[in-house]
Amino acid sequence: MGNFSAFETATGILKEQQKGMITQLRNEESPLLKKIIPNTDKVVGSDVKFSAQIEYPQGFGSRRSASGGFPTAVAGKYLPIIVPTGRAYFTWEFDRKMLEAAGNSKAGEAAFVDLLATELKGGKTVFNQEKGRQLFGSKTGYVFVCGTTGASLIVQLAAGSNMEYAVVGQHLDLIDSTTGLAITNGSDRTVEDVDVANLTITLDTAGGVVSTDSDTRITRQGSYLAEMTGLEQIVSDTEDIYNVTTALERRWKAYVSGSTGALTDKKVGAVALAAKIRSGVWTDLIVSSPKMMMQMAAAQKGTPYIDMGRTPTPPKDVVSGYDRIFVMIEGHKMEWISDFNCPDGTIYGLATEYIGVQHLGEPDFIKIGGEILHPNLFSNAGTDTVKAVLAYYAEFTCERRNPHWKMTGVTNMSGW
Repeated sequence: MGNFSAFETATGILKEQQKGMITQLRNEESPLLKKIIPNTDKVVGSDVKFSAQIEYPQGFGSRRSASGGFPTAVAGKYLPIIVPTGRAYFTWEFDRKMLEAAGNSKAGEAAFVDLLATELKGGKTVFNQEKGRQLFGSKTGYVFVCGTTGASLIVQLAAGSNMEYAVVGQHLDLIDSTTGLAITNGSDRTVEDVDVANLTITLDTAGGVVSTDSDTRITRQGSYLAEMTGLEQIVSDTEDIYNVTTALERRWKAYVSGSTGALTDKKVGAVALAAKIRSGVWTDLIVSSPKMMMQMAAAQKGTPYIDMGRTPTPPKDVVSGYDRIFVMIEGHKMEWISDFNCPDGTIYGLATEYIGVQHLGEPDFIKIGGEILHPNLFSNAGTDTVKAVLAYYAEFTCERRNPHWKMTGVTNMSGW
């Protein structure tokens, strides 16, 4: 390693800085995760173990005579589920010369502190964004769907791609979704340029040209089939989750309303009621993109009016916007929250009693020999760097599927 005192100094700085960052990861995580508190009650080793309810217990009957026999009981149908936790990593890499400078002088230490603080702030933001994205995604890890690209370094992405997830320097894999294998020249490619307007990314020259079509998907490097099982798969009437074949289990399906059209409160209420009638359980949380929630807030409040002709009054705050929204049907109240990771045209209804995030513990740095700074960890031989790796092990679980509902193809209200 070289300068041992420098290594010790840098490690101490990182340990001190990480305390606040781990706390902030909890305080600033996605709005949905704030409502669904992660816990460890179903995690055994690195696996999550729980029972999924497929059919309800039956034993209901009516008798007019007090001497009539009791109804015959039929046990519910449950499937024991064992799934591994997903593993999300964030790696920081430091030039060894910067690390040595931290141990050689106060000025060098201050420079390292500034560098580290900036890196941790950025890493915290990205880590929370990725956790939020995974909650609304699928275990496949797909970040982008591709369009048609013919032997080029410039990859066309599909319409509607969220270009906020495209970052210069990011390492990606291009996967054939029909085979699950990387396409030719598709492994560990680096993003060199992002064109938001034209929905394209440019790959590194060294990796060679690629050809893509509508079956090509893009994941973070090494993330295929390694993420949490997100709402895209959980709230579905077709997707198989936790190795349960949905087509064979009539009640192992969420209620899905497709091609909804323009957003109205009546449509939301109708879907929520239909899911309740089918499952016997009300949802208590509605999740949408901020854009959809803003529209519903405006519809509930009407058009605010300020009479500018009145006698002036002392200055006061004039507030426009919303804090929280509630939808009430037959006296049952559902809180509506927004999460920017939720696709714009999709609205979810969730029964939080039956879903949860199971994890092995808060995000923390991987320690080897008690240290969290590692010389050349998982790097090529001879690379003159040290690395720190933040890890989070979690899985999104659903014990009962049919109370949840989803509206897709939701378009804007008139005037938006």
